[in-house]
Amino acid sequence: MRFCSLSSSSYANSVVIQDNRTCVLIDCGLRKRDIKPFLGSVGLSPGDIDAVLVTHSHADHVYGLKFLLKENNVPVYSTAGVLREINSRYSFSMQPNFQVMQLFEEIGIGSMSLIPFRLSHDVETIGFFIKSGAERMGVITDTGFVPDNCIKAFETLDYLYIESNHDIEMYRYSSKPRHVIKRNLGPNGHLSNGQCGEALESMGLNKCKLVTLAHLSEDDNNPSRALESATRHLVPGTALVCAPSRVPGRWSDLLLK
Repeated sequence: MRFCSLSSSSYANSVVIQDNRTCVLIDCGLRKRDIKPFLGSVGLSPGDIDAVLVTHSHADHVYGLKFLLKENNVPVYSTAGVLREINSRYSFSMQPNFQVMQLFEEIGIGSMSLIPFRLSHDVETIGFFIKSGAERMGVITDTGFVPDNCIKAFETLDYLYIESNHDIEMYRYSSKPRHVIKRNLGPNGHLSNGQCGEALESMGLNKCKLVTLAHLSEDDNNPSRALESATRHLVPGTALVCAPSRVPGRWSDLLLK
């Protein structure tokens, strides 16, 4: 199994996960003009995608879904609540092939198996636990805290894609409105660098090969601060990178070479 961030910021979010038989997208917040070029830059096309899994209904995670489905009308998986919100907020030229997932129940998509779990955001939001063969991956973005049940389940991960959204110190000088800052710092907001680091330490991650820090704020964080914070909490030798904000990153297997 390997993965690659296509975009990771408050502007747009999408990460592709692939094994020898199956290729899925987690979220598709890309602009129409970016979908084909961004996929193409990592050797893929819309026709290579087997399914889209959606974490929640915010535009930076689903804006490009309608454009992708015009190219390849693949199934779209999430909880019933998330799918209802997407259907009510966004217009589609044809009714998407929505597939309802149940929290903590495993489903199979091709050669992968996935388990959704609840996160804490200001709309219904989920994360994913993904298995392919003997390898395991976790995806946690857009949450005010990491639930205890994730901490235990993620001890044996090979890969982790986790939010490290903002730096508390930088928020002191932020130009954002106070109500936005209060929301982001709250239990239904986003993980700070410190919260991300604490979660990494609690998970242990003794066999984790690669941690990717995602959804960094372009205004109230920077890669050096996020990496410095996370490094203090990781097992020595674990590879650590930040997902680029508005361009695709590199495949995980290439990062580990």
